[in-house]
Amino acid sequence: MIKIFQEEDKSLISKEYSFDDEIELESGSWIHIEDPTVDVLNKISKLTGISNTFLLSALDEEESARIDSDDGDTLIVLDTPYIELDTGHFSTAPFIIAYNRSYYVTIQRHNFEIVSELFKRVKIVEPHKHVRLTLNLVYRLATLFIIYLKKINQKTENLENSLRSSTKNKELLELMDTNKTLIYFSTALNGNKGVLTKLLRSQTYKKYESDFDLMEDTQVEMDQAIEMCSISRSVLNSMMDAFGSIINNNVNAIMKTLAVVTIVLSIPTLVASVYGMNFSYLPLSNDPNGFWIMLSVSFVVAILAAVLIILYTRRNKGD
Repeated sequence: MIKIFQEEDKSLISKEYSFDDEIELESGSWIHIEDPTVDVLNKISKLTGISNTFLLSALDEEESARIDSDDGDTLIVLDTPYIELDTGHFSTAPFIIAYNRSYYVTIQRHNFEIVSELFKRVKIVEPHKHVRLTLNLVYRLATLFIIYLKKINQKTENLENSLRSSTKNKELLELMDTNKTLIYFSTALNGNKGVLTKLLRSQTYKKYESDFDLMEDTQVEMDQAIEMCSISRSVLNSMMDAFGSIINNNVNAIMKTLAVVTIVLSIPTLVASVYGMNFSYLPLSNDPNGFWIMLSVSFVVAILAAVLIILYTRRNKGD
């Protein structure tokens, strides 16, 4: 899908096109493309005059955050968080900003919340002001990272509650997947931070005093996202170590219980084994009630052994 945002009579007009529609553009338009194909990007390149190489970088899932410029065209690649629909895992993907003097183009293949979030938070969007629009988008990306990090923290808390009594590795493996996600997020945020720093140092972004407050807010939001991600990683690493030990302790407790049961059951088994021998002089072997007497005695001894083992174990725990 392609969305065109144009300013008419001091108001913003949006139009939606499918990939096969004929598109009419006016100078100063913002073209937003979701999940494009190569043909669509070639088409937009011809309409806007923006380098085809810049636009096609949106199709590379491994594209890292960077800034590039060539012959009046500017390319800004940022990373955005999203949730994989097939697995439900969190990941990152490139978000492309490309513009020249006449047109502003954004491209994304995942997480179509960015533009909608922008219009929810920003009262006035002016596509011809490329600096301000770029800063607003970077600010929204940082905000989305914080939102997703909060979701990850909630997921971690749920796993923590499950791990308290778990003896399986499933929850621990999920924590490992979450830790991997945080590594991706940390890398993406640091890359976005580097891009933002370069932007704010450029003369193009320094010459608009009206955007200085927005620059500071964007920096603060980005730093907050990076710090939040760092704290989440540290907490998660500590949890993985702690709960690895907890799982081992839970398994040891189960093994102790099984050992007690084995010892207790071995007493009746021992008595039955002795009386299974072919000797006539065993105690009570000629008594018609001997079987029931020995069976009762063996079970009484087994119960006493169980009580003694439990008391001994509790006393050692108290020590």
